Amino acid sequence: MYERNYTITRQENYKDYERIIFCLKAVGKDSDPLFTHYLHVENTRNGSRLIATDGKRLHVSNLSIHIPAGNYQPVIKDYSVIFGKSAPIIFPNWRNVVPGDADYKGILELGGLGTGCKTERDEKFTDIYCSFLFDTGCNVNVGYIKDLPRASWKIFTKAGRNKLVMLQNTSDEQNQYAVFVPVSA
Repeated sequence: MYERNYTITRQENYKDYERIIFCLKAVGKDSDPLFTHYLHVENTRNGSRLIATDGKRLHVSNLSIHIPAGNYQPVIKDYSVIFGKSAPIIFPNWRNVVPGDADYKGILELGGLGTGCKTERDEKFTDIYCSFLFDTGCNVNVGYIKDLPRASWKIFTKAGRNKLVMLQNTSDEQNQYAVFVPVSA
């Protein structure tokens, strides 16, 4: 097991820091299964891959930095993310959730949500969410979309019994995507 702490600061590596924060938004809460309380890290040729899930959504980010493989409960403090000791839990095969044969449905444009007063932002988000519903035919938790970074996202869906929605960041295509399970009717 990896014993020392590993720290990533926003100032030193802004892009990787933001990708870590993106993944941490999908880490589960206390009542979820044990593996959902952890951020799973895998080694890649060019750095590390982070995976987090709360059972209803999955966030995946590729980083340019190397973090030792394992399952962590990182701590965020003063614009830094601290990875402590890896936990000996079993993280399920997350690749089974990512739809490989998904159909492209359109673009989810979240770039302009950060401007204007609260009422204007809410109106913009309502329009964006209605467009998302029209494009996908899937109702997902509104909070999941609000947790996404303010960028353009490609929308993919997988039809059939195990319907899923996958969003891929257009400015960071190979490095950041999310998979959502639609809300039950």
